[in-house]
Amino acid sequence: MGSLEADFDLASEKEVAAEAILYVNGKRRVLPNNSAHQTLLEYLRGLGLTGTKLGCGEGGCGACTVMVSHFDQFEHTVVHRAVNACLAPLYSVEGMHVITVEGIGNRQQGLHCVQELLSNAHGSQCG
Repeated sequence: MGSLEADFDLASEKEVAAEAILYVNGKRRVLPNNSAHQTLLEYLRGLGLTGTKLGCGEGGCGACTVMVSHFDQFEHTVVHRAVNACLAPLYSVEGMHVITVEGIGNRQQGLHCVQELLSNAHGSQCG
């Protein structure tokens, strides 16, 4: 019986290692298995992160722009890219870190300096 329990533990460890993960604003998220059809934008808005907007749906307006970061193993550095979340399939950012506008600052925890300047100048972010 002891060996059966050990085999079960190994199987569960393999399942955990096989999970598709994503980091959103510093939080680890396990991607759902049945969401290959979903865009990154749909996923983020489903999490309640509504600062990332659907504007044109073609990647031209920038309302859906997020920052995606990953570690480049060849350059040994972190690479940051602006990505149109309305066009990016959810699983295309698997294992990466996504930063939304909520992740750089908010009213409760303090605005980012760029957000503060936009607010002080009565500016708006529309893409």
